[in-house]
Amino acid sequence: MDHIKTRIPFIVMGITSMLLQITVLRLLLSTFSGNELDIGITLSFWLIYVGLGSFTGKKLGPKNAFTLSFLLISILALPTVIAIKAIRPALSLEPGEAVSLASIILSTAVTLLPVCFLIGLQFPLAVSFSGKKNAAGKVYGLEALGAFIGGVFFTFVIASRVQTFELCLIISLINILTAAYISRRKFISLFLILPILIYFGFYRLLPALPYPHMEILQTVESKYGEINVVKLRDQMSVYASGRLLFSYPDSPTDEISSHLPITLHPSPAKILVIGGSPGTMREFLKYPVEGIDFVELDPKIIAVSQGLLTAPEDIHALKDRRLRIIADDGRRFIKALNIRTYDLIVINLPPPASAGINRFYTTDFFQEAKAVLHDNGILFINIPSSTGYIGRSMQTANGSIYNSLKSVFRNVGVTAQEYGGLFASDFQLATDTKTLESRFILRGIQTRHFSPYFFRDAFGPFNTDYVRHRLNEITSVNTDLKPSSYLYNLMLWSEAHGGKGLFTLLKIREWHIILAVLFILLSSSFFIFRKKYTVVYCSIFTTGFSGMTFMLTALLAYQAIYGYIYEMLGILSAAFMIGLWSGAVSTKYMKNIFKTLFYLELLTITLAVLSPLFFMAEPLFYVFIYLSGIITGSLFSAANAAWGDNEAAGKLYGIDLAGSFAGALLQAIIVIPLFGFYNALLLIAALKAFSAVMIRSVHE
Repeated sequence: MDHIKTRIPFIVMGITSMLLQITVLRLLLSTFSGNELDIGITLSFWLIYVGLGSFTGKKLGPKNAFTLSFLLISILALPTVIAIKAIRPALSLEPGEAVSLASIILSTAVTLLPVCFLIGLQFPLAVSFSGKKNAAGKVYGLEALGAFIGGVFFTFVIASRVQTFELCLIISLINILTAAYISRRKFISLFLILPILIYFGFYRLLPALPYPHMEILQTVESKYGEINVVKLRDQMSVYASGRLLFSYPDSPTDEISSHLPITLHPSPAKILVIGGSPGTMREFLKYPVEGIDFVELDPKIIAVSQGLLTAPEDIHALKDRRLRIIADDGRRFIKALNIRTYDLIVINLPPPASAGINRFYTTDFFQEAKAVLHDNGILFINIPSSTGYIGRSMQTANGSIYNSLKSVFRNVGVTAQEYGGLFASDFQLATDTKTLESRFILRGIQTRHFSPYFFRDAFGPFNTDYVRHRLNEITSVNTDLKPSSYLYNLMLWSEAHGGKGLFTLLKIREWHIILAVLFILLSSSFFIFRKKYTVVYCSIFTTGFSGMTFMLTALLAYQAIYGYIYEMLGILSAAFMIGLWSGAVSTKYMKNIFKTLFYLELLTITLAVLSPLFFMAEPLFYVFIYLSGIITGSLFSAANAAWGDNEAAGKLYGIDLAGSFAGALLQAIIVIPLFGFYNALLLIAALKAFSAVMIRSVHE
């Protein structure tokens, strides 16, 4: 068989799988309001379906089946995107409305099944197509190489330049051409018309899918997420990845969001505002301040926001020389300052229901913000608000933020729950209503809706004492690497789900997990100890579990610390895939298989234990993911060599994916939300220690 011909289809498999995986991850993140726990759920179903396909594929004859798999994937790529886009209207969900865990699981399961099953089907068919001895390791490595190419290409070329529907069309066309290439049958090229017809047949339908009762004025896809501008009557609302950022015009909210925090400071000169409506700039600029820095991560959100402004005073405010609009990540911007600059920092962001937003509510961020505040500077945060009663989920999220502020600042205050404000300073703040009313009146600010009487409502002792009492009942602290946002989302899902099943999950303690793991491992040892092939199954299952956990914790920790995972999914995934390829290649000439497996197990344990060191700097994340990929690829290749049979490739691949499925689901839904990233990685060390003992029991 031609040397080049044996490589091209396997590389295309990897490119296709990676681009489709990134596409559905990004779409489902937007569909379910950017909650990163969706990454674990999506990957779980992706892996289990691919595993089922792999098991099925080993039973199919190689003749023409490999070619047919490319054709079927090309036909299903675009309908998969359409199905995901249709989830919210199918569930009758309004913009920004929370989705229950049951709905997320069910809709994800249904939309991903066809295309993922076919992707899994391809691996054993590819091994049979290769026709070489021990071809599984080679195919595995080349597929990983293709995935690396796809991930890099996505991050540096595709993201924010190519729309999702166009990308899936390109993927479909490439797969049809690959099918024609490997079969050497030119008539297969005629199938190119099918994805083109699907594209033009449904493209005009898509804009009407998300919110059928509202007018969608604009849809923009940036490298940070999908932006939608929705019009309801005379008001326009801007959504990013399914989360409401702000509405315009909304003068009452703009006035409250600006006049409450700025009145807390006796003489503000320099202000930093992170996120929110550009309408608040109109209100801040009514004061005799020296300058205002408005920071927004996504330049496309800035452009969309400015395009919505219609009031002359709003347009005029953007031209004020005191205002500086900056397209940058808020935390990155603050870190780069490294000097005391501001009198007031205002965080106008959506509720911390995702790690990307939650990172502005952690002790780590508060330390960074404190470093750029003057001695009498104030940090003001908008948190989820309620009327009448603070529910358990909101109490948990807001209480952990309140405790985090208290761990950094000497003085921390609250507003009434309807106003949703927390503020902190090392300076003793005057929050009595008479002082604040007098200060606002003396400044002579003209407003349409806001009046001095708002201070009595927002800072009245009866209202603030209740909020302070509820928040003090929470003892947890919110950090980058143990974010309360995950727990907060579990509680929101519990309420949407009905409260019983998931609230039981929230009662799980660390010792419950330890006992359960010990019981499973001890029970399994009777069936695995000194049984050669069963030991290999155990090793490959725990390898899938550890590989997925490494990848998942790296993605979620990266999002928690740096906040732009939507943009970096491609390059982070690519780092893992090139590691897989390197690992598969490195074990090509190994001699003592079980000895190699044993040492690789020890390397996995070492990486898991040392993982905290890799979370200290951004470049180290790529090193961490690459190393985990090398170990995972080496273990898979070694396990396949232990069998020495191409017929077992699909089975081993399926077991590897079953382990990955267990890792994604268990870690994303239970361990990471309840116990944090480090405990998730320590679980890897425990499982791999067991696997190493089992391998050691086998004598060649």
